[in-house]
Amino acid sequence: MVFLTEGSLTADQKFTLGPVGFHLIVLSMQDDSREPPEEAADVSFADILKEFEAGGKRPPSGGPRRGTVVGVSGDYVLIDYGSKAEGVIPAADLLDRDGKLSVKRGDTFDVAITGRHSEGMVRLSRVAGRRPRDWDALTRAFENKEIIAGRVTATVKGGFTVDVGTRAFLPASRSGTRTPAEMEQLVGQEIRCRIIKLDIADEDVVLDRRSVMEEEARQVRQSTWEGAASRLNPGDRVTGVVTRLADFGAFVELQPGVEGLIHVSEMSWTKRVKHPSEVLKEGERVEAVVLKVDVAGSRLSLGLRQVFENPWDTIKDRYPNGKIVEGKITKLAKFGAFVEVEEGIEGLVHISDFTNQKRIQHPSEIVKPGQVVRAIVLSAEPESKRLKLGMKQLEATPADQFLEQLAVGDHVTGRVIRVERDHVTVQLAEGVEGLCRVEQAASAGPAALSGGSLAERLAAAWKGGVKPPEAYHEGEIRSFTIKAIDAAGKRIELIPS
Repeated sequence: MVFLTEGSLTADQKFTLGPVGFHLIVLSMQDDSREPPEEAADVSFADILKEFEAGGKRPPSGGPRRGTVVGVSGDYVLIDYGSKAEGVIPAADLLDRDGKLSVKRGDTFDVAITGRHSEGMVRLSRVAGRRPRDWDALTRAFENKEIIAGRVTATVKGGFTVDVGTRAFLPASRSGTRTPAEMEQLVGQEIRCRIIKLDIADEDVVLDRRSVMEEEARQVRQSTWEGAASRLNPGDRVTGVVTRLADFGAFVELQPGVEGLIHVSEMSWTKRVKHPSEVLKEGERVEAVVLKVDVAGSRLSLGLRQVFENPWDTIKDRYPNGKIVEGKITKLAKFGAFVEVEEGIEGLVHISDFTNQKRIQHPSEIVKPGQVVRAIVLSAEPESKRLKLGMKQLEATPADQFLEQLAVGDHVTGRVIRVERDHVTVQLAEGVEGLCRVEQAASAGPAALSGGSLAERLAAAWKGGVKPPEAYHEGEIRSFTIKAIDAAGKRIELIPS
């Protein structure tokens, strides 16, 4: 049987050479101009036959070799790994973090043989680190807890066998795999690991891959975090996806490896959020504002409510004193009732401001939750986030009814209840008072005279047409004329009749 590796024949063609009956089998053909590889002088025909009869068996690793990228075609990178021997590495195994091919023609790096491609090419993998070559190197790696490279050769009970220069054992629990499918895919792969047990006498070597993966993942996250943190500043607006909810807040992933926390206290301006699920859900994309960047602690604080305007900042403009509003009773307390005047904004009607008609012990005597009521704004306090409302101020009182019957120019009678220097206060009805200025009792004329005795000054004033002010006494009944009415303020201005 004769083997040809290069030529013009088609693969799998057979020819009979003479009466002896030799068969010519073409193993593989390559259409390029390179010279056929030189065979080593000590390679015998028996060795070649043995390799052929092995068929698709995985070629031995033989330890790491130096490989050079000689071409890139589709999904594979062609590697020359010595003596003009070539193999392939899947391009997917050589991508960087951005998904771009990390190598180019002419790059060199260590490779290891991991199998044979379906089309006959040797399959390689990039060696991920230093591989010890003797027991002394293994001992140093063990004592110094160095990360070394190895190739997973097979699955065994409880784990894997790994070639790290000698045969080693990798427990499944320390392999970083979680499913049977992942374990199967690990066979033939180059891994980075650490020796956790070494017994030279028994040639017992135990490896740990999981801790190395976790350390490297932390390093990647830290590097990614530091890069992102350098670009973030308080006040920046960012977007991300809610990854998980906790009692104290929601975690939002801005990019792989960069996560921030929105605390429950930063989710709403107007209501107290007890659990983030009241506002957010996992998988939801949200916009937030950066509140604090803690580079040392790798913590990022975000705010959800800061995306929106704080409604309490403009509460005085939107709810001035005296404005009449409508709202729904949301809850009752012993001291009053809360009325929602807009989404998230509640005002309080104190128990003393419900009605003028009677004294109540609890708001439930007047209103109930869900009831829509009218109220008047008594005050708005943005600093303390309080809105005070009143309902009794909108009730029609006996004073209101009395005022509705009066008009400017009407004559009224009332009792003087208070006399002050320049005005008197007159009670016209229950809860209705009028004010009369004393100087309005004097008719037009010259100013009061000065000099002489009191009798002389009064006589002079009388002759000049100036009447002295009338004397008013508390409790006496007097007649007046209405000069002006302020119904809203329940104020009446009087002049003597």
